Amino acid sequence: MRRLTGVVAALLVLVSCGVPLQDEPAPIEPRAIPSHLQTPAVPTSLATTARTAVQVVYVRNNRLVSVAREVSGVGVLDGVIQELTNGPTGPEQADGITTALPPGLELAVVAVQGTRVVLELSGETDGRSATENVLAVGQIVLSVTALQSVEEVTFSRAGAPVEALLADGALTTQPLTAADYEALRVP
Repeated sequence: MRRLTGVVAALLVLVSCGVPLQDEPAPIEPRAIPSHLQTPAVPTSLATTARTAVQVVYVRNNRLVSVAREVSGVGVLDGVIQELTNGPTGPEQADGITTALPPGLELAVVAVQGTRVVLELSGETDGRSATENVLAVGQIVLSVTALQSVEEVTFSRAGAPVEALLADGALTTQPLTAADYEALRVP
């Protein structure tokens, strides 16, 4: 009987905790969710508020070359994408570094699925040579996969998968890795 009384008392305490009932779900601000409870699909190494050193890949003499950058803010991945679209700095350009990314190309992160990043392309990409296209894709893939938690990149346009040129000129919609473009790096 004493045990039953204890169980009933514990249940009464739990029931009267003051947790309100509601008929419909209420939205929760993403910042209010503790980091250890956030979506596990987004690697925590992609988010930071400190300055983080990253490698961004550009072009020199039709070869891919890595350049060190510092990004800050909440999204290291977004910082890498921003640095890619910003292009090389004045001193880097004076050193012969260029970009194969077409002007007006926009890249947006649409998903991070484990170690795969899905990037949405928008803007004009037609009228470029196969070499320019391979170098542009290589720039993006090598820059994004330089992040420790990213191994693969896929592209989409208006939500549909996009074929990408591999270093050997083949087209694929399969996930792209750094190994697909290593042959294009400056030795």
